[in-house]
Amino acid sequence: MTDVAVGRRERKKEETKRRIFVAALELFHEKGFEHTTVDEITERADVAKGTFFNYFPRKDAVLSYLSEEWLERVEQAASTPHADSTKRISALFRAVASAYDGENRSLAHLVIHAGMQQMFCPEDLCSRNRLLTLVNEAVSEGQASGEFRRDLDPRAIGFALGSVFMGAIFWWVGHAHPGEVGIPADTRLDDVIAGQLQLVFDGIRAAPAGRAQE
Repeated sequence: MTDVAVGRRERKKEETKRRIFVAALELFHEKGFEHTTVDEITERADVAKGTFFNYFPRKDAVLSYLSEEWLERVEQAASTPHADSTKRISALFRAVASAYDGENRSLAHLVIHAGMQQMFCPEDLCSRNRLLTLVNEAVSEGQASGEFRRDLDPRAIGFALGSVFMGAIFWWVGHAHPGEVGIPADTRLDDVIAGQLQLVFDGIRAAPAGRAQE
C-alpha cells in the first residue's frame, strides 16, 4: 500500500472517530451521560455498533478521547522551540484550546461540558498533571532567565494562568453579545486567550535591570 493510500486511510479513521465523538457529546448534552446509549450514539454518527467499539472500548472512553487529543497537542507545543517562556506558555494553553474547536461555539460548549465531567474522572488526572507540570517548568525557566519575577511562587503563577485560561474559555462559550467584558463577540477564542494571558504576563514580568518592580 502506498504512503498516499495509508495517509488517506488514517485520515478517514480519524474523521470517523471524530464524528462518533461529536455525536456522543451532542447526546450527552441533550439526554445526559447516564441516559445516552451506545446504540443512540452510533445511530447519530451513522456508524455500526462494532465501529464504535473499534475506537472506544466503553462509553465513558469518549470523554477520555478529549484528554488524549489536547495532550497530544500540548506535547507537540512543548517540543517546539520558543523565543521565551511567555511564548512557550501561550503555546501550551492555545494547544489545549485548539481541541475545543475555537471556530464553533456550539461544539465548544459541548466539549466544555465534557471537560467539566472529566475534572472528576481520576483516570484523566495524568493529562491535567502533565499540562500543569509543563506550565510550571516554563514559569521556572522564565524566573531563572530573569524574564519573570523571582519573588512569586511558580506554582501560584501556574494556578493564576490556568484560572485565566479556563475563564477565557467559559466567557467565549457563554457570551455572544458585543461589548461584554470589553471583548467584541466576534473575537476568536485564540485571541481571547492570548489577550487574557497577556494581563497575567504583564503582572509577573520582571522589571528592567536597575528599576524596581512596581
